[in-house]
Amino acid sequence: PVSPLLSSPTSSRGILQTSSANKTGLSLRLDSTLKDGHDMKTFGLGTAATLSSRHRYAKFTSSMLHAYEALENSLDECASEPVSRVWKEFKDDLRRSEKLKEDLYDVKDALDCVEPSVATKGYVKSMVLAAKRDDEDGGGRLIGHLYCRYFADLMGGQVLAYPTRLALGLKEGTPRHYDFGKFGEERKVNVEKLYRAFNEAGEMMGPEKIEDVVEETYLAFEENVKVYKEDGRLWQDS
Repeated sequence: PVSPLLSSPTSSRGILQTSSANKTGLSLRLDSTLKDGHDMKTFGLGTAATLSSRHRYAKFTSSMLHAYEALENSLDECASEPVSRVWKEFKDDLRRSEKLKEDLYDVKDALDCVEPSVATKGYVKSMVLAAKRDDEDGGGRLIGHLYCRYFADLMGGQVLAYPTRLALGLKEGTPRHYDFGKFGEERKVNVEKLYRAFNEAGEMMGPEKIEDVVEETYLAFEENVKVYKEDGRLWQDS
C-alpha cells in the first residue's frame, strides 16, 4: 500500500517527492516556482473550458503551436552554453511543434483565425526577449520557459489526451502533442535526467544568473495564465 503522504513513485507527485536531483541546485529553485507561480486553478478551469467546443480547442491549440514554435526556434538558435547543452540532450524527445501542427489540422474547420491572439503574442515576445538576453550574457532564462512548458506536459498533460479525445470526438491516437513516446513511458528516469541537466546548467551560470532563470520562470507562468484566461468564461465553459 502507498502511504497517503507519499504518492506512487511513478505518479507526477511521486516523481517530485522521490527525485534526488530536484532537492538541490537549479532544479530545486525551479520546482519552488510551482508552489506560488503555477496557477493550478486557472490551469484546471482553462483546460476544462478548452474542451467545451471544437472552436475553443482549435483556438487554444493554435496558441500553443505559436508558443512552441517560438520556444523551439529560440532554443535551436540560442548560443548560450547552459541553454544549448540542456536542449541538445533533450530536444528530440521534447519537441512538440510538429505534433501540434497535426493536431491543429484535425480541427482546422473550427479555427476562424490563424493569427496569434494578443496574449499569445505577448507570450511569444517574452520567449524571444529571453533568448536575446541569454545570447548577450550567457544566461539560462530560456530554461525557465522550457521548464514551464515541457514539465507541464510531462507531469500532467499526458493524462489529458483521452478526455480531450472523448469530449471533442477526435480520432483515435489524438491529440498527438501529449504523447512523448518511449520518453514518456520512462518518465521517472527521464525527468530525473532533466533535473540533473538543469543542475549542471546552473553550475555553469552561477548564483546571479540562476536568479534570472527563476524570475523568468515566474514570468513564463504569468504569460501562460494570460493565454488560458484570454477568452474568459472559464467557470461557465469548464
